[in-house]
Amino acid sequence: MKSIRLLLIAVAGTALMASAAFANPGMLPSHAGYPMTETKSPADGTRTSHDTGQANAVGSKASMAASSTADAAAMNASSDANNARKKASKGAGRLPDVEGALNKVNINPAGATSTVIK
Repeated sequence: MKSIRLLLIAVAGTALMASAAFANPGMLPSHAGYPMTETKSPADGTRTSHDTGQANAVGSKASMAASSTADAAAMNASSDANNARKKASKGAGRLPDVEGALNKVNINPAGATSTVIK
C-alpha cells in the first residue's frame, strides 16, 4: 500500500514538472516588458535576460495603458427599474417613498382560520 502511494506521488510530480517544462510560451500574453537589450552581467558580461528585443514601457503611453487595464471591470453597469420609482429616502434602515402602488403581500395566502396548533 505504501509503495503504491509513493508511485502515484512520483507519477503526479513528474506530470506536474513536465507540464511546466512543455508549457506553450505562445499562449502567454504579450506585454511591453522591461528593457532587455543591454542587460549584461557585470561579473562575466553574459546576457541576463531571455526576452531580448522588448522595449521599456515608459511615458504617457505606458501610464494610459496601465490605468485603462481594468476600466471595463470597474464599471457598474447594473440597473434596477424600481430605482426610478423612488421619490425620497427616509434614511438608513427605512423604506423610501415611492411612486405608484406599494407591493402588496397576502397575509394569509392559504386561508388559514387559526394559527393555534392543537
